Amino acid sequence: MVQHTRARAAAAWANPWLRGGVNTGIGLVSLLLLVHTVPVEEVTHHLQPRHLSPLLAIVLFTLLSQVARATRWMLLLRALTRVNLLDALWINLATQLANYVLPLRAGEALRLWWLAKQREQPAAAAMGLIVTDHAFDLCGVTAVLGAGTLLKWTSTDTQLPALPALLVVLGLAAATLAVIAGGGWLGPRLACSGPLQRWLRPSWGHALTRHSQAFWSGLATVRRRHLLVMLAASAVAVALDGLAFAMLFWALGLAVPVLSAVVAQVTLLFAYLVPSAPGYVGSLEAGGTIVLSSLGLSQGAAAGAIVLWHVVATVIIVGLGLIAMQRVLRHRKPACS
Repeated sequence: MVQHTRARAAAAWANPWLRGGVNTGIGLVSLLLLVHTVPVEEVTHHLQPRHLSPLLAIVLFTLLSQVARATRWMLLLRALTRVNLLDALWINLATQLANYVLPLRAGEALRLWWLAKQREQPAAAAMGLIVTDHAFDLCGVTAVLGAGTLLKWTSTDTQLPALPALLVVLGLAAATLAVIAGGGWLGPRLACSGPLQRWLRPSWGHALTRHSQAFWSGLATVRRRHLLVMLAASAVAVALDGLAFAMLFWALGLAVPVLSAVVAQVTLLFAYLVPSAPGYVGSLEAGGTIVLSSLGLSQGAAAGAIVLWHVVATVIIVGLGLIAMQRVLRHRKPACS
């Protein structure tokens, strides 16, 4: 009876409409709590930019960071299929739009479809490529968070986000990276262990094996001469995202050091993991206000800054994403190497 109830609950939660409704509710509750904490008049007072040129710089740095990630994606695919830089950029932008509008990882399904239908890649290989691409991103994020945590711990830079927040986010990033890498290496060994075979469900053992195969198949496509370029592209992408975030404070006339802005932007990435409404409405404002307040900003200034960032990011993601989606959905015959 208990197993039947759990199965029915799991099946209900798998319904995207139910999950979307719950996520939207969480986002709206977060937004209401923020409005209750910070008066709207105080937010709008700090929302008006003093300089417009930094807003244009945000668009430029964001586009350049996407080009860096597209370069990494192109090199990752090179051993299996020929993808030019522009096609890699289009699918990345379309993926970002899908994840933004439907925060249920719909963009990853789009990338799987693109690899399977337009690039004729098997599902297992496609999944491995996507996992490997995310692992490169996590390496850059973990490195920035580690450096920021060390600087905060040693009081070298006191205007970084609060140390507890940095430690929590660094732990999440490191744990996620460990699950990806450790699961790939330990998964089959654990699944084949005698004591663990008696303890683990068969479906869990199969899942560990599939994850390991997907990870190693994706990593095996990386050519050694491309590895350093891909790592450099990941570092450049993270740095450009941080510079774009630093331009936000310049536009508002707020004294936030560039290094603090870079670390805060990476910390804020984990707000996207919280269940939220489409467009991350509510969760991004609430999480961003907390992170930016830890930089020494008042709650009104922090809330105004994150609202402006959300508006600019939405314009960029939706504007570029719609163009990219139109390009991706136009069927093109893949050029295999």
